[in-house]
Amino acid sequence: MMRILQLNLNHCETTQDLLCDTISRLRIDVAILCEQYKNLAPPNTWLADADGQAAIWVQGGISVQERPARVHPYFTWARIGGIFFFSVYAPPRLSGIEFSALLANITEEAHGTRPLVIAGDFNAWSTKWGCRATRPRAPILLDSLALLDAVLLNTGVVPTFNGRQGSSVVDLTFVSEPLAPRVLSWTMSGSYTHSDYQAIVFEIEDAGTSTRPSTRQSCRCNARTLDADHFSAVVSGASVAPGTAEDMVSSLMDVITGRCDASMTKANPSRRREPVYWWTAEIADLRRSCLRARRLFQTSRGRQDEEAHGANYARRLLRAAIKTSKRRCWRQLRDEVDSDI
Repeated sequence: MMRILQLNLNHCETTQDLLCDTISRLRIDVAILCEQYKNLAPPNTWLADADGQAAIWVQGGISVQERPARVHPYFTWARIGGIFFFSVYAPPRLSGIEFSALLANITEEAHGTRPLVIAGDFNAWSTKWGCRATRPRAPILLDSLALLDAVLLNTGVVPTFNGRQGSSVVDLTFVSEPLAPRVLSWTMSGSYTHSDYQAIVFEIEDAGTSTRPSTRQSCRCNARTLDADHFSAVVSGASVAPGTAEDMVSSLMDVITGRCDASMTKANPSRRREPVYWWTAEIADLRRSCLRARRLFQTSRGRQDEEAHGANYARRLLRAAIKTSKRRCWRQLRDEVDSDI
């Protein structure tokens, strides 16, 4: 079983800091990232594009079986656990010709690579994945990835981006069609990211593993980690496509399972990971405060200025607490080294 996180870091230091805790808490194996704050050096297993716009961060000592012979602008890839993962960022500034050229480079690099995951922020709008309108990039994207027999995992209409200029679904996840049945869930995580972007979490079952619900280990969740507010909000807003009673029940159970995966961590003691060195109870409380403030802002009517001020204040407190904790840990390490000399 491989657990994947996808997120646009928006070039934010605090967002990348919080990602470390999210990866540990949600037991992530592979992080598909774009607009990173900085590239990480060894011993981190970190693969990046030529421009610092896309990255893949491999966790837990998992080996990278293949990687690009040379770096490319706006995308990178790696073969991990037999699966080829592509991380992509297509900036809004790219012209239609430049966007087409980027996709041509990706499809050329991905030719003959299966199974395949292509994920990232494409800045492409389409009603097919929940946007209010379809813009020229969308058909170019779909036509290009059709050459790779890729299908879209995004479900529902929950925005992946919520900013001052509005909301949109621009973070997309595609997989090669034969891989799709092995994807157990695709859902928006309720974790606070300190970014305008939401994290996406999904799982890929090992090849040849039974998918019967009665024996699926991934359904074992740690109820003590439940984010009840997030679970209630997303389930109440879930939609099920009309069909037979059996199909509707199956679809609803898929929604509930996906929301459980995003709202709780798995009960798997063998994969327990330690929190990041600078994490404190104060930072955890401030992160929860930021999450509450963000939800109030998103649901406010006529009080957006007031709620925006509260959200910004909570963000500043969190950012300051992380920096203070890092400095304190660095001083402690330095003092310990000095005392050993």
